[in-house]
Amino acid sequence: MGLSHEEIDNLRLLVDVHDIGKLVVPASILLKPGPLTEEEWEEVRRHPEVGYRIALSSGELARVAPYILQHHERWDGRGYPQGLRGEQIHLLSRILAIADAYDAMTLKRPYRLPLTHEEALQELKRCAGSQFDPYLVEISLRVLSLHTANSAP
Repeated sequence: MGLSHEEIDNLRLLVDVHDIGKLVVPASILLKPGPLTEEEWEEVRRHPEVGYRIALSSGELARVAPYILQHHERWDGRGYPQGLRGEQIHLLSRILAIADAYDAMTLKRPYRLPLTHEEALQELKRCAGSQFDPYLVEISLRVLSLHTANSAP
């Protein structure tokens, strides 16, 4: 993707801390086995802004604060908290959105069973151009397919 060493370092840090704002979301909401109420969703939707503020107050994390704020924006502009669309969303936030979605889909959650690798890839394809940057989805699908092929016995 042509990322610089600095961008790769920032992406690694972003992967580790992007959900730091969830520290203020009650565990009863984060671990709820069923659907969330609208009020509970409002609590969850605050975490990018809270994470942004936490990161800004930390010297080491400040460099990824804008990307934390944008990690739930959508390619079609229907994300949150700012309603950014397309390339208004920083590249690192767009990359993270795909990786985080794949991770969320393929890991067991209190509210659902994990999807298979193939099901997750199909979901990424389905959401290309709406939730995710279609170009980055194309690259991600190639990388994930190569990774899976290379890790097979």
